[in-house]
Amino acid sequence: MALDGNFIHELMNEFSPLRGGRINKIHQIDPYTIILKIRAERKTQTLLVSCHPSLARIHFTNESYETPFEPPMFLRMLRRDLESGIIRDIKQIGNDRRIHMRVTNRDEIGDEIERELIIEIMGRHSNIILTDEHKQIIFAMKHISLSENERPIQPGIQYEAPPTKKKLNPRTEEINDLPKYIDFNGGKLNRQILNNVEGVSLQFIEEAEHRVKFWNIKNIVSGIEETLSALSLNPTLYIGNRDAFYYSELETLNHQYDEKIHFDTLSELLDEFYHSRYIKQNIKRQANDYLYVIEQNYDKTKRKIEKLNEDIEESHRKEDYQKYGELLTAYMHELKPYSEEAKVFDYYENKKITIPLKVHLSPADNAQRYYHLYNKMKNREIEAEKQLEIAKMDLNYLETLLHQMESISTTEEVEDIREELMSEGIIKEKKRRKRKKKHAVHLNKYKTSNGLTVLVGKNNTQNDYLTNRHASKNHLWFHVKDMPGSHVVIMHVADEITEDDIMEAAKIAAYHSKGKESQSVPVDYTEIRHVKNIPGTKPGFVTYTDQKTVYVTPVEREIRLMEDSE
Repeated sequence: MALDGNFIHELMNEFSPLRGGRINKIHQIDPYTIILKIRAERKTQTLLVSCHPSLARIHFTNESYETPFEPPMFLRMLRRDLESGIIRDIKQIGNDRRIHMRVTNRDEIGDEIERELIIEIMGRHSNIILTDEHKQIIFAMKHISLSENERPIQPGIQYEAPPTKKKLNPRTEEINDLPKYIDFNGGKLNRQILNNVEGVSLQFIEEAEHRVKFWNIKNIVSGIEETLSALSLNPTLYIGNRDAFYYSELETLNHQYDEKIHFDTLSELLDEFYHSRYIKQNIKRQANDYLYVIEQNYDKTKRKIEKLNEDIEESHRKEDYQKYGELLTAYMHELKPYSEEAKVFDYYENKKITIPLKVHLSPADNAQRYYHLYNKMKNREIEAEKQLEIAKMDLNYLETLLHQMESISTTEEVEDIREELMSEGIIKEKKRRKRKKKHAVHLNKYKTSNGLTVLVGKNNTQNDYLTNRHASKNHLWFHVKDMPGSHVVIMHVADEITEDDIMEAAKIAAYHSKGKESQSVPVDYTEIRHVKNIPGTKPGFVTYTDQKTVYVTPVEREIRLMEDSE
């Protein structure tokens, strides 16, 4: 990708209608991104501005975003100073990735005020800063102290431009001085140009080099200027292993990519490129919060199982305590009061043994103490074994959730996990959170080579829906043997299913399981009529009978070929 200064230069043409427009509403959708609803030229447009470390950008958007219930402080400042304000100017600074938006508004008592919204798109150093008419910082999306950077960003401090090296603007005559800054014998000429020319990306420099064939002192300036002139506005997205885009087609990228998409506007291009990445990052961020909770509970349950096993091991001494109580009772007449030990003959094993005693207790009380310890250990063992079974089931359930978290790809799947964790009491729902409407269940869909439909549940909500509600009793159900995995169903009656269909469905089941990277994975299959829910167990737990087992090796390439996008 290349959202460089040249791209911003072209983008400013799209923003020119904003001059004279009114900012009606401002929202903040995440810690880095704001959206402004602007009414200009008789229509309302949504301007998205982000200082995300890897997704920093500015463009119009047609996508819808959720907004936090409680507005952050930065958003409150923007609403106070910019909402209902008029955009007097919006401009790019030089050929850099910096944009200044000047807004006039009225304060609480009706006096006119002037504010400037400064957008710096500089990778991980990106920021959005609100200043007054004297360039004094009012607030910023990212506050930076003097100890963190030589240019602090704090309320009340005078705004200063980023302390970057002075570069030559390729759109002015100062670019003619470029040869003075280039060591033509020093190598890495593209990198040298990047360090000395303002607002150009490595992608643009490579395109210019491709057009001049090789750099020399005579063509270095003309090569840049002519490339700028030759690139006409044609927003292009290149699709491949690593997607790329630019405001124009580039010959270098045309040679590298087989697929490309053209857009009517630069904002449409940026919206297409960044929105899916934003959604994926947002899903990952939300999923990581729940993943942490699941991992914490998983570790806690493992420790609980270890403690229960120790308790059960210790309870095995209960028979000794019972024997001690009986022997002390049998030899009561021979025991001296308040002794530290009793040496008696063990008629169970025909040998003499020593029984520890509590000095402050009488022989009778010591015997009762051992009977009490026996009963305590017996009850403790029964309860520990009961709790151990529950803990093992909980561990299997949490292990299944951990496997399901690896394949989350949509916000609906994140919501399914959240709802399930709340229903199981693993997380608590915030009182003020508005419950979302139940969304439709979307199952993964595949086609066998014979054209049969195979459905897959990626989480417990989808698994329960697929097995208990969507599929019929005579459909064939698949699941990996003795490990976490998805429910998989061939949505056809047994008479229509061939051995090839069974093997392909089994591979899909193995692929959507913990055995994804393994070879010869055992997969059970049976008709759904033989699959039963286990009462009182965790979601997704079933038992089944009349199964057959096949062994398959899942190959990702084969599974991808069976995906059905309809």
